[in-house]
Amino acid sequence: MRLPFTFLAAGSAAASRRCAAAMSAAAMSAAAMCIAAICAALLLAVARPALAQESYAIRGSVRDAAGAPIEGVQIILSGTGLQAESGENGRFTFGKVFANGAQLQVRRLGFRPDSIAVGTPSGGEAMVVLVLERIAIALRPMLVSSRRVFDGPMAGFQRRRESGSGRFFTASDIEQRNPARLSDLFRMVPGLRTSARSTSQNSMRIRGSRCGPVFWLDGQPLNNVVEFDYDALDPHTFEGIEIYSGPASVPVEFQRDRFGSSSCGTVLLWSKRGDLRPRREKRSVSSAATRVATLVQERQVFTDRDVDVAARVDSIQLVRPVYPDSLFTAGIRGSVLAEFVVNAVGEVQIETFNVVTATHRAFVESVREALREQRYIPARRQGAAVAQVVQQPFEFVRENASARRSPDR
Repeated sequence: MRLPFTFLAAGSAAASRRCAAAMSAAAMSAAAMCIAAICAALLLAVARPALAQESYAIRGSVRDAAGAPIEGVQIILSGTGLQAESGENGRFTFGKVFANGAQLQVRRLGFRPDSIAVGTPSGGEAMVVLVLERIAIALRPMLVSSRRVFDGPMAGFQRRRESGSGRFFTASDIEQRNPARLSDLFRMVPGLRTSARSTSQNSMRIRGSRCGPVFWLDGQPLNNVVEFDYDALDPHTFEGIEIYSGPASVPVEFQRDRFGSSSCGTVLLWSKRGDLRPRREKRSVSSAATRVATLVQERQVFTDRDVDVAARVDSIQLVRPVYPDSLFTAGIRGSVLAEFVVNAVGEVQIETFNVVTATHRAFVESVREALREQRYIPARRQGAAVAQVVQQPFEFVRENASARRSPDR
């Protein structure tokens, strides 16, 4: 420490003593600062490994004894408050885990709860596979072996489409191709030619014929005398379109009318009809599987082990799911184990519908739609009807593959 010149020139003994004291205090202060700095550095060095501890991820899947992925499984990371739920493929993820070794608690209605220890991985990710044992009382599966029985205004269209005698466009076909005009759609049909008759109208010929085809709209002929301007109609307003090249392939009821002939081809147009909008289901932050588990925990809903008589399907009012056409045609078999709550009057509370296992999502939607109408005989507990969670299996097997099986087995 350097002192001012005026202070050193004082010359008195008192001044000398004050100078020595000041120099001693300054030295002690500098030493204290140095020691404090060294201590801080040491503390930082000790704390740095803890602060720099890296996180890792836990990824896993949950399956049953047969290897099928289980949906809606609750996986809890003990001591952290973190929770995950398995998705459609039975998989789950914990993105950031800091614990040195983790314990997973696993639970799902109908399965025995389990836990598993996960060690700290050498890399940044730990992979686990959980297999749960099913303990719920197995219900007899509902067998689905046939495709849709067509009814309603489009029943004839669907039956003719299955026969394959003409060219068909469904509403989904039209939506996928997204034509601006009907002529844009017709150009995609082999053997069909469109040409301009005027600046505002196109004409159509099928397989070199000299006349235009007969057009029908919802069962009524359109071009009785003059050729019909089909581009005046919006293609997106049709539920289905049928095209027949000659009289041999045209259905009998559309072969001819009193004004025209089907010798030059026939086009049938079927308009879309308004459907009643389905009731909108309330959205919730939690999944349906979590809500059902909460209802059981709160004793608002019972399991099959908590009741005297379990809920069962009302066979008098049986509503079977529809075998999806694409899967039926491809010969794809499958199954769905659905979970839902049947209330005290036998109705399925569709907002609680969720899937335990499924082989294809198209089967799931078919089951969901059937359960909207299906009635159950409610469960009984201590002589009273009560709400019960049901896990109902469904099997989809084509008719020829299920001919040797009984209807309900």
